[in-house]
Amino acid sequence: MVEAAEDDFYLPDECWEHAFKFFIIDKDNNNDNNYYNQFYRYLKLESLSLVSRQFLSITNRLRLSIRINGRTLPFLPRLFQRFTNLTSLELRNYCGDIHKYLDQLSGFSLNYESTIPANGLQAISQNISNLTSLKCYSVDFLNNNTNMFHIAHCFPNLQMLDLSCCFNVPAEGIGHVLNTCCNIRHLNLKLCCGVKLHGMNFKAPKLEVLNLSYTIVDDETLYMISKSCRQLLQLYLRHCYCVTEKVVKHVVENCTQLREIDLRACTGVHAHVVESMVSSRPSLRKIV
Repeated sequence: MVEAAEDDFYLPDECWEHAFKFFIIDKDNNNDNNYYNQFYRYLKLESLSLVSRQFLSITNRLRLSIRINGRTLPFLPRLFQRFTNLTSLELRNYCGDIHKYLDQLSGFSLNYESTIPANGLQAISQNISNLTSLKCYSVDFLNNNTNMFHIAHCFPNLQMLDLSCCFNVPAEGIGHVLNTCCNIRHLNLKLCCGVKLHGMNFKAPKLEVLNLSYTIVDDETLYMISKSCRQLLQLYLRHCYCVTEKVVKHVVENCTQLREIDLRACTGVHAHVVESMVSSRPSLRKIV
């Protein structure tokens, strides 16, 4: 009788997955790029995983993102074995020898005297073949074209690339990633000091969100962006002192889907142009 009762209450994993997804997703603010949303989603998964081994196995499959820093690097092989459906990877505040840990992910032999984690990136791409989001916050190995080319080669399905606070990322490398990863919709270059965007050649027809805040972007670069990224929905230019209102108006006119633009502390753009922006682009919903 007891066994029969247990069978009556049994639910397959697929049913539990649907129930868990309904529980962990905030439909009112479903923004996976928001740190707090990711944190609370993680807490919900952790609490569910403590109930039983079955729930642990299910929640492992529902984990889509992982953050890599100095403390998590030694456990990368186990983490990738545990979380098999990862689509988002974040490298944050790491400036040490990342090679010896990435080397654990595959049989590649690394040259530890090199500053190019090419084999490590390739090893990650083999473990997370469907990676769509890559966040590299304040890391020091993206300051040359070779590493940027490796990102484009290893992760062709990228939809979101966050290079915020990465110094001296080469414009050619950024352009190569955008040309190769044709599905990129979100590019964050905020606080990329030393990045020279002048003359960057790329096409990003699907790019929707572009953050250039606190960079030395100039009029020529903005003009090129207006030609290459006509589907932009959000453009952030906070503290971009080198742009002028003439080119900003040109961007607004050419990016026909633009909904939001951030011009705070853009000293070359005066307040009186806001009205003309709204009249020239009715889709604009927010100007700050």
